[in-house]
Order: sequence, then structure tokens, then C-alpha cells
Amino acid sequence: MDFEQEAKGLQRQLAMIDLLTRPSQPGGGREFLVLKRGALKIKMYLEKGHQQPHVHVDYGSEKHAASYSIDPAKRLAGNLNAKYERSVLGWIEERREPLLELWNVTQRGEDASRLVAALSGDV
Repeated sequence: MDFEQEAKGLQRQLAMIDLLTRPSQPGGGREFLVLKRGALKIKMYLEKGHQQPHVHVDYGSEKHAASYSIDPAKRLAGNLNAKYERSVLGWIEERREPLLELWNVTQRGEDASRLVAALSGDV
């Protein structure tokens, strides 16, 4: 492996650590960036008391543009351009089981770094 590849790998690891350990909500809740593609971000939050497994979608500078349940994959709230919504719903459907596992681990307050990395394609 050359130096440039090693540096990029390290940069990805450090970015993942930042995302997994920073408070992102008032009161110190945790945010997990599950997928980032261009201006589209799919996130999961440590939300105690939320019974339905779901993800939040940011688009560009718009936070929480929409929320989607994981099982079944459907929009719960918000609005996202139809071309992106089809993509998000397809991505959720294809990854239903690992997303549900991530939800459960997150809600228990356990280390989710391995699952987040797998879903984001870093492993």
C-alpha cells in the first residue's frame, strides 16, 4: 500500500471516530452518519423512547428533510425529491437487516462503529 492510500484510509478512520463520538443533539444525543452520497446524508440518532426503527435524511444544508422507517421502508415525515426518495427507499430495503441491527445496538447504547462502517462501505 502506498503512502497516499494509507493517508486516505487514516482520514476515513478519523472521520468515522469524529462522527461516532460527537454530541449532535441538544442534551448530548449521538448521531451516526450511516451513508453520505454527495449532498444526501442518511443518519441515525440515539433516540431513547422511539419505538419504530427509522433513519433521518439530510439533503444539502437542509437538516431532517425527511424520516423513513426501516421495516417497512416508507417515509414517515418530511419531503424529499422523488428521484432521491426512490434511491433512499431502495437502499433501506436492500439493507433492512443491518439497519435494524444498528438501530437495536444504538438504542442499547452499545458500540456501533463496526456496523456503521459496514453500512457506509468502509469495511
